[in-house]
Amino acid sequence: MSEEIAIGNTVSVPGGIQYGKWEAFKHPTGHIEFLPVIIAQGVEEGPCLWLTSGIHGPEHTGPLVIYELITQNLVKIMKGTIIAVPALSPAGLRTARRDPYHAQKDPNRLWPEEKSPKEDPDEERPSSLELAYQRLFDEVAATADYLIDFHNAWIGSLSFVFRDRVLYQSGKNEEKKKASELAEILDEMVKAYGHTIINEYPAHKYIDEKLHRSVAGSVLLKGKIPSFTAELGTGLMPDPVIIAAACAGTRNVMRWAGMLGDEKEKIRGIPLIDAGFPVRRMCTPCVKEACIVQHLVQPGDLIRKDDPVAETRDVWGRPQNSGVIHSEYEGFVIGREHGIYFYPGNPILTMAVKDEAPLVDVYPENYFKNK
Repeated sequence: MSEEIAIGNTVSVPGGIQYGKWEAFKHPTGHIEFLPVIIAQGVEEGPCLWLTSGIHGPEHTGPLVIYELITQNLVKIMKGTIIAVPALSPAGLRTARRDPYHAQKDPNRLWPEEKSPKEDPDEERPSSLELAYQRLFDEVAATADYLIDFHNAWIGSLSFVFRDRVLYQSGKNEEKKKASELAEILDEMVKAYGHTIINEYPAHKYIDEKLHRSVAGSVLLKGKIPSFTAELGTGLMPDPVIIAAACAGTRNVMRWAGMLGDEKEKIRGIPLIDAGFPVRRMCTPCVKEACIVQHLVQPGDLIRKDDPVAETRDVWGRPQNSGVIHSEYEGFVIGREHGIYFYPGNPILTMAVKDEAPLVDVYPENYFKNK
């Protein structure tokens, strides 16, 4: 019989689906901001998979994946437990804004990190939301074997996986060994999901962008729990094909984890891109002067170095300079930057380019200096 798990006022029941609330924080107006919780539990013991979504207000596909996935028919055949939080930032979802009005920071950069916070009376104090995520992290760390955090990337972008690098402190060989073991499990997990795999930025850029404080980054690096971010294409116009593919991929992760015993599903309806080498994300190429851009490539297109990827014009429509922007790298297109009007230095694409950085790497040299 599966072990009882309680998150907020939601308590698991073997063979059932339970719905409830986890109190996040209190508003000055007196009402409570809560996160919705779903706990689906099989009768037999097994792993605990957390599914989260809705941390960015304009990203609406993830909740629909959770709603479509968790059914009584699934519970009848699964082992273990799914704990789902489909709305990690209710205020952001209510207003369709990436940064909620009560925190005004990217909430996917507010999860706890490996080093201890620096104690400085002149530093800004954590918001109520950040403190809530610290408590929710503790719930995840106490119960989870795996986590998937659902997001949306750009209009028309691919459905894919961001795989974080596993970082460790320099000079600690035991940490390096454990990091390598964790990276191997994560590699199996993302491959089981079955979508296009794109590695995150190299370590220095990854830390600079505070991606180690994202949901998946925090749970992976601080919690040492295999976790990844699933990007599900366009946000405010969810694609039913991508929803179905994400549900199939999640069930495949459950099969890999031993939660389901039936045959692996084929991922259908979405492009599955393999460049023939490991890739990581990069915003490239960038325009050199203000111009109007007409893209010549689509998400999923394989690109060689020096291939034309866009035409440039002035505001009257005349070709500008050479009139063509060429790719600086080999890889494929993840998504196009929105619009046609660009300033100098603006990237026009996000690409997956050859990744030569290690997937298991040390934290940047100065990361722990204030620990």
